[in-house]
Amino acid sequence: MLNAWPLCPRPESNESLRSWFERVGLEYGMSETLLFDAVSAGDPVSARHAKHPHFERLSMPHMADLLTALARLSADMRAHLWPPSTNWELRDNKFRNFCPRCAIEDLKSNRRPYGRQVWQQSWCTLCQEHGLPLIVRRPGRGSLRPDSDWSMHDLKYDTIYVTPDRYRILKVQSESELRSAMLGSLLEIERTMADALSGQNPNRLVWGKLSAEEFLVVVQDVTTWALTHFEPVRAWSIAEELSPVEEQEGYGMVGRLRRMLPSDYRGHQFIRTLRDVTTPRVRGAARWVAHALLCVTHSDASDRRAGPTTQERQAARILRTAPAGREWLADRQQGWPAHYTRDWWITVRQIDDIAVH
Repeated sequence: MLNAWPLCPRPESNESLRSWFERVGLEYGMSETLLFDAVSAGDPVSARHAKHPHFERLSMPHMADLLTALARLSADMRAHLWPPSTNWELRDNKFRNFCPRCAIEDLKSNRRPYGRQVWQQSWCTLCQEHGLPLIVRRPGRGSLRPDSDWSMHDLKYDTIYVTPDRYRILKVQSESELRSAMLGSLLEIERTMADALSGQNPNRLVWGKLSAEEFLVVVQDVTTWALTHFEPVRAWSIAEELSPVEEQEGYGMVGRLRRMLPSDYRGHQFIRTLRDVTTPRVRGAARWVAHALLCVTHSDASDRRAGPTTQERQAARILRTAPAGREWLADRQQGWPAHYTRDWWITVRQIDDIAVH
């Protein structure tokens, strides 16, 4: 039986599990993998789950029991590190995304920058506190090499990089002003998703008559549709098919990956959800599409004609997709509330007829 660790950093109240485990390893000069192997060695329950990646096994109850004993965690600390699943967590739950302004504040408070739990939620691509887009940690950032550790110089550069002048100071006087910018639209749908996960129904005048659960289903379907290619060729998804104006206005907030092939999808999965995408800017692009298709008031940052109404924007964007993608979305639409699709949406299967007329 392993003895309790003589030295172990206390987890922050909002810290993600992988961030804390990474910090524990740094105290002993060990990588996450080496530390996990040392912790799980000789544990019969861990041995039965050896085929699972270690980052999945970290979340299992038996591992929570073992780490709680080794780190001498309180009941509250354990509850914070292993919260109930929202089913919106990133599948790759390593501490990869961060807000540089939050990291600067960590350093000013004499603590090592750590990963917030909310940054592991697939719907989160912006820091709600600072209005900055999350960025991906560079290789080596926070590693065991001292010369690649967090530095104030690097973080200040990161902050400048993701803060265009027009977004440097975010002052919002009203909801109408909030929706006047691309940043406002992304913040609006992100906040609405966060509220829905806590059980709060969305504003029906903005999003249609939907319960919190129904809203999340629709957003999940639309973002999955936006991220998935649906054709066996190298292509951009609709979320990444950005116009020059969208790329300019969404600087740091929306972006692309390299063009993908079917082999890039997980296992035999033929769709790509928000949970499958680590890069915040690509998830931001999918949420940008969702805002354009779902929100009644949307300032379209595009140099392509899309139309002022929700239905006109739906028609303009959906027509640019592959027929297989339209068929998938039409199937998903059948599971949405009938009154919502009737009042708020075009009929996807009739999109070609709509275009003719």
